[in-house]
Amino acid sequence: MIPFFLCYYYTGDSMNENIIKNDFGSEDTYKLYRTVYEIIHPTISKKNISNYKIMIQEDLVPLRIFYPKKISTITRVILYIHGKRWMINGFYSYKEVCERLVQEMDTLVIVLDYENNTYQKIVEQSYQTIKYLYEGLNRVGIEKENIITIGDSVGASILSSVVLMDKSMIKKEILLYPALDFSFKTKYPSMEQNSQIDLLTMNHLRTYCNKYIDLKKYNSVMNEKDYSDWPNTLVVTGDLDPLRDEGEEFSKRLRKKNKKSKYINIKFASHGFLNSKDEEAKDECFVEMKNFILNKRKVVIPEK
Repeated sequence: MIPFFLCYYYTGDSMNENIIKNDFGSEDTYKLYRTVYEIIHPTISKKNISNYKIMIQEDLVPLRIFYPKKISTITRVILYIHGKRWMINGFYSYKEVCERLVQEMDTLVIVLDYENNTYQKIVEQSYQTIKYLYEGLNRVGIEKENIITIGDSVGASILSSVVLMDKSMIKKEILLYPALDFSFKTKYPSMEQNSQIDLLTMNHLRTYCNKYIDLKKYNSVMNEKDYSDWPNTLVVTGDLDPLRDEGEEFSKRLRKKNKKSKYINIKFASHGFLNSKDEEAKDECFVEMKNFILNKRKVVIPEK
């Protein structure tokens, strides 16, 4: 059974609270520290996955935490924005991916488990939540360079919109088969070619757009003129994904300004392939993500 915690702030007694409050300068900042401290250093044993809720601008934002076996020496944290809650059972659309990230990286993964709402509302809430977590993780000793933000599908679009709001906050990001332009004005060749193979992806995305996005308020990251201040970014696409060319084009623009950004196209992989049975594509993707996160250049695919 997964334990549930409604955490506004950590309530352990292992630190001198008066000293910490004085050091941090305000009650609000102190509570921020204590909330994130409880996530990183829980007072009771966790069974791999735990639910939290934090208060962001009077909204309760759900977080799902995936813990490594050892939580005493966490130096790196992954923030994950999923993109499939509105299409299928949200938890199971990212559970396996996050569990493998924990296993491969021996790190803690925090999922922004947002609920269905307008796109603009989710982007604003995600921005405030990521900002909150960055500040809190910084205070408990996690360097900004060791906080990696990942978004898949629509989650990658949400993450890109968050970056548009503040390009200096996120230092390193991974966009998995990203959906980056819901105006669908540009007709990329892969949309025509692969839609004959993948009949559902574009239909799902258009349905999502019609239901949740106000195009009058929407600004696609593909409309950005200057990518010079963009964070180091790994873009991963599937060769059979209708969104392949859009992701590749975005990565080309980034790499002109940022040599540390990278593009990987997985052969014979479709949209959302990390939730598929294609073990070879998943292995390749996880190797690339691990190399990017750890700043490694050489790609080594593990033997079966």
